[in-house]
Amino acid sequence: MAQAVQTDRITDQYTLEKNVSGVWGEEAVQCISVHVPKLECDSPDAAYINDELNAIYAADFREFENSEEAGQPGGEYPQIGVGWDAYWYGDCVSLVVRSRYGGTAPWRYSGWCFDFATGRQITTAEMLQCMELDPDEVQAQVQRQAMQAFDREMAQGAYYDSLRLGGELSQMRMDTLEYNELENLCLLLPEQDQLVLRGKYSCEEGWQQLDMELSLPPTDTPVLTDTYDGVQVQLEGTQATITLSPTPKTDQWGDIGIRVEQEHSYPILGAYNEYVDVCIGEQEDGFFRPVVYLLTKDGVVEYVDVLRCLMFGNAMVCQDPIYFANNGVALELCGSEVNLRRADGSVLELAPLSAEWSAQEIPYSVTGSYNYTSENGWNWMDLGSDGSVQLGVQDNSRIYRGDAAYLGVVPEGVVLGIAADKELGFVAAFKNDLYNENLTLTMIAGQNPFAEGETQLQLTRSYG
Repeated sequence: MAQAVQTDRITDQYTLEKNVSGVWGEEAVQCISVHVPKLECDSPDAAYINDELNAIYAADFREFENSEEAGQPGGEYPQIGVGWDAYWYGDCVSLVVRSRYGGTAPWRYSGWCFDFATGRQITTAEMLQCMELDPDEVQAQVQRQAMQAFDREMAQGAYYDSLRLGGELSQMRMDTLEYNELENLCLLLPEQDQLVLRGKYSCEEGWQQLDMELSLPPTDTPVLTDTYDGVQVQLEGTQATITLSPTPKTDQWGDIGIRVEQEHSYPILGAYNEYVDVCIGEQEDGFFRPVVYLLTKDGVVEYVDVLRCLMFGNAMVCQDPIYFANNGVALELCGSEVNLRRADGSVLELAPLSAEWSAQEIPYSVTGSYNYTSENGWNWMDLGSDGSVQLGVQDNSRIYRGDAAYLGVVPEGVVLGIAADKELGFVAAFKNDLYNENLTLTMIAGQNPFAEGETQLQLTRSYG
């Protein structure tokens, strides 16, 4: 990666340096240090960015320009204000602005990418392409790192059972995925041939900054496999699949309308960690209910409830990690059930935990009432936090009532399995746009009930 320092292309458009008391009601003396950058370019995009930077960062501090100097000269006081760093790749720059409005608050970061050769603002993805990197591959790696950081913190003691039961835990995982989309991240080039993307992950206290260095995938990734009565799992690097085959055990599912007539493989969705062990066992309800357990490199257990996923459609989704099934070193099959062997030598039974873990409310960001108008007329959906769901389709000529179950999170949104009145079943990802109050539905399995054949559509929140 070619970097160069080009100090004449970015200067300060506004500066303020002084010690002031009474800042926003705080009587203590605080050091105000404000440096708002300016792109030295005559293009419309540069002018737009400069105006945006001035409006966001300079306006809040102008009222202190005439304030009297406070405190002792050279004294050390809590610092508030604005600063910036520029990271160059040829004529392209990633401008990262940091700001803090309270002396003990963490710094907040925002980024802009700009190409001085064309005078055009560019996206983070375009900046990565200039570096001959694949934005999709970078995006996948960043989201995996962010989710691993989130899961690691939860497993180390930040998890509370109330977060899971109320759907907040799943919402926090979804928020972490959504925030770490490329266009929300700051791009840093701290050293030659080093690329860091600055994001953050959701935690109990709010948000925690996370710097993610891009790395090449390992070339010697082990292949993890297991087979159990017609269910096979294989993990290799970032690729994970579950394969079902006809056996006497899977034939039992015909009683509930699920038939495995030939071998079929499904990708595992929503699996973001690095795994060191895998094992398949059964749930403890007397019916053939296989569960695929995955052990992460941090010693935490994740799982895929195969039958639960099949009951809603042909999609295998990894459930949220069982955070207190941690400190694990190996998965062991004991009879028909799987146990976790821990570092201290203790053994934890996983079947009752995975059954308990699946019971939770729907994440709050996707609950509510929504409308969708198409060429076939008016459609609607009511989704409750308790999983109750009603749908009116085909210009409200057909109304379905049933249940929605949370299955996991993917970049496209919260994954729900919906089954209503026996004849309707599908799996979709739902993501809420809080600014436009739209709910984006992305189909994963089954038929779109609102618009046949459409893989994605937007529903509008209804308050009627």
